[in-house]
Amino acid sequence: MPNSKKVLAVAETSYIIRKGLVYALSQLDSVGKVIELKEMEDIAYQLDILHPDAVLINPMLLGHSARHDIRQQLNIQKDVAIIALVYNLIDEQFYKSYDAVIRINDSESKIEETLLACLNKEAATQTDQEELSDREKEILISVVKGMSNKEIADHHNISIHTAITHRRNITRKLKVHSISGLTIYAIINKLIDISEIKYQDE
Repeated sequence: MPNSKKVLAVAETSYIIRKGLVYALSQLDSVGKVIELKEMEDIAYQLDILHPDAVLINPMLLGHSARHDIRQQLNIQKDVAIIALVYNLIDEQFYKSYDAVIRINDSESKIEETLLACLNKEAATQTDQEELSDREKEILISVVKGMSNKEIADHHNISIHTAITHRRNITRKLKVHSISGLTIYAIINKLIDISEIKYQDE
């Protein structure tokens, strides 16, 4: 069934990497068409016209961007998967917001497995990562600033129990459990400036 084959778009400035990936992807049975997005200025326009099932993008193209920033900047529809194309070392927490990650040294079978898992998951759920409420964002900022549960409760005029519940909901929604991971999320999503973070050496 030709209409079950996926349409993919590859956004990468490196000619060699882009061409290699386009060729490898076009060999996969599940892929019907692979589009090259080489003119970075026209990406949003091209995506609007082509409406692929997934966009494979180097997160560095738009300046170390999280998935929702890329979705906003390029006006990518919510039903389009955004897959990080990775060939350098960055904190793994950074990629948690992406629908999937393909590394430059992945084998052909690994790439296909990642793609199918991602696209099938997208088709089944059609939901974006759970967004934090405004209150949860406020609590997250307090957590990242190094406040204890009691300080958070006092600062936001809530009970300690409510503060702990908010923290639990934040980690569940973001699937990030470490303070460093939450800090990276807060910085990338412009919830806090790096200068506001108190480093605790003791």
